[in-house]
Amino acid sequence: MMGVLDALRGGVPNIQEAIMANISRRSFLATSAAAAAVATVPAIAMAGDNPTYDVIVIGGGGAGLCAAIEAADAGASVLVLEKNTVTGGTTSTSQGLIGGFGTQIQKAQGVELTYEQMYDNLNGNASYRLDPELMGITVAKSGESIDWLIDRCAVPFKSEAVVGYGPLTMMHVVEGAGPVLTDTLLAAAEEAGVEIVTEAKATEITMENGAPVSVKTEDGSIYGCKALVIATGGYAYNPELAKRFTPEVAGTMGIGHPMSTGDGIIMASNVGACTSHTDSMMCVLKDYEIMTEYTPTSAAANVFGFTSLPNMIMVGAEGKRFYNEDNKGYMSQDLNRPVFDQMHKDELGYVWMVSDQACVDATEGKTHRGEDLTYVAGETVEELAANMGVDAEGLAATIDAYNAAVEAGFDAEFGRFPTTKLEAPFVALAVTPCVIITYGGIARNADSEVIRADGTVIDGMFCAGETSCNSAFMGFTISNAITWGRIAGAGAAAYAAK
Repeated sequence: MMGVLDALRGGVPNIQEAIMANISRRSFLATSAAAAAVATVPAIAMAGDNPTYDVIVIGGGGAGLCAAIEAADAGASVLVLEKNTVTGGTTSTSQGLIGGFGTQIQKAQGVELTYEQMYDNLNGNASYRLDPELMGITVAKSGESIDWLIDRCAVPFKSEAVVGYGPLTMMHVVEGAGPVLTDTLLAAAEEAGVEIVTEAKATEITMENGAPVSVKTEDGSIYGCKALVIATGGYAYNPELAKRFTPEVAGTMGIGHPMSTGDGIIMASNVGACTSHTDSMMCVLKDYEIMTEYTPTSAAANVFGFTSLPNMIMVGAEGKRFYNEDNKGYMSQDLNRPVFDQMHKDELGYVWMVSDQACVDATEGKTHRGEDLTYVAGETVEELAANMGVDAEGLAATIDAYNAAVEAGFDAEFGRFPTTKLEAPFVALAVTPCVIITYGGIARNADSEVIRADGTVIDGMFCAGETSCNSAFMGFTISNAITWGRIAGAGAAAYAAK
C-alpha cells in the first residue's frame, strides 16, 4: 500500500528548487536582509513591451477576482496573472456555501442572526485559533460581501439560506456551486475592464524604495505595477513548505487545488513579509486505499458515514486505541493531531477505524459520494487482525476493554461514554488525513496590507484569501476570500492613486 501512495505523491507539483533553496525557516519569520536586496527595474523601463498597471493581482481565484473587480471599479487599471490555464482556483472546487448574516436572502426568509452569534460560531469551530481582529472583520462584512456578490456580480444564489457547520441558518448556496461562482466573477471582472493572463506563473516581485514595482513570470515577462495584491492560494500541495510550517503533517496528501503550492507566500517572504498562523489547516480523514487509486484531487473517499458509527474505534499498528473517537469532526488539524502522531509512531501513512458489520450495514458500506469503502473483515478478532496486519493480541485486548467500557457506561481511559458493543463479524477501514486547505500564510493588518515581522507595512503590497493569515474556518472560507479580496483590491487601487 505504501508504494502506491508514495508514487501518488510523486505526481504532486514540485516547488521551485532554486527558490526553496534560498528560503530558510528564519526567512519566513523575519525580514531577511539578503532577500530584501532584490534587483530593481525603474518604472520607466516598463513602457512598451513591459506594460505598467495601477494594480497587479497575482492569482485568479475567488479572492483575486474580487480584488480585481473592486480595484477596477475604483478606476484602476488591473492585470490578473493566473498560473493555471483557467481562473477559479480553490473557490471553483468548493460547494459554493458562503456563511454570512444580515443578508437580503436571510431577511426575505425571516432569519435573524447577530454578529455575536456568527463570531462565536466561527471561533468555536476553529478551536479558538483565529486572529480575533481579522476574524471579527470577516464576520462583520460577511453579509455585505454576499449582497455584493448578488448586486454587483450577479452571482446566482438559491432563495433560502440553510443550516451548516452548527445550528445557525447562515449558509448561502450558490446555484451551480464553486464553478458558477468563479465563472460569474470572471465575467464581472472582464466586464469591468480587467486584463487577465493565464499560464502566467509569477516567480518574482521586484521592489523599489520598499514598494513593489513589477512582477516577473516564469516565461521571463515583466509587468510593472503601482500596487500589488497577492492571492495565490495556500500551500496544501507544497509538501516542503508544509513540513517547514507544520512538521507533524509531513507527507500528508494534499487534496485541494493542485495549484496551491505557496507561490505567493514564498515571493512575499523573499521581499520581507512575515507569516502568521501557519500551523493551522483543514484536514479530513479519507479512505486510504481509495486515495491510492484516485488522483490526489479526488473527493470521493470521505468516510463521514463510518465516523458516525456509535461503536467505531481507531487503532494503530499495535491494535491499540489512541484517543477519544467521539471527536467526530475530523475536519481540523487539531482533531487529527492524535492521528498524525500515531501515523508517525507506526511509520505508516494510515490508521485503522474498526467497527462491526451490523453498524457498517447502516452506512451501506459507501463513501458519502457512493463509492464502496475498502474495509477488510473478519469473523473473529484474530482473522480481522491478520487482514489488517496489526497485532492480534493488542487488538483483542482493545476490543475487550472497549466492550467492558460499554457495560460500565464510561471509558475511563479516553473519557468517552460508549453505548454500543463491538460484535463479530468485525470490519476495519484504513484511513489517512488529507489536507484540503491551509489557514495560515502572509501576515496582514486590518486593511489587508502585508506586514513585516516588526509590524511595519510593506507599502503597496496587499494579500487576500488562502495565501494570507488565519481569519476564517469551515463555512467562512469563501466569505474570507470574497471579503478580504474586496478589501485588498480597494486598498491597492487607493494606494496606486496616490
